[in-house]
Amino acid sequence: MSLPVQSMVETLHAAGFSLSVTPAGGLAVTPASRLTPELREVIRNGKADLIRWFTRPAANEPEPPADPAAWRELHAAYLGHHFNCSRCQAAGRGTRYGLRCAVGISMWIPYAQAAQ
Repeated sequence: MSLPVQSMVETLHAAGFSLSVTPAGGLAVTPASRLTPELREVIRNGKADLIRWFTRPAANEPEPPADPAAWRELHAAYLGHHFNCSRCQAAGRGTRYGLRCAVGISMWIPYAQAAQ
């Protein structure tokens, strides 16, 4: 039996797990050490749906700039996302607070590289 994706996300979140899509397009669940065999099976069966859930575009999501060297554009685009995304705000406080969302990490990496 498979759960609807929203139910999976809510259940795992309520149990203290954090889910995110990795930069490579995989699914990360933390803390993985607390996953039971049953939860692993639920996640495995719903993995594709979970990835789609976390990578769907938001209605007002800004697009990353076409020219990654344009730091000011990267800065404006990333901050426009960051201040409207609680996951990215938490991640900005440090890794123990979780990871950026898929959109946030795709904007953060070129932004951080361009700032150097």
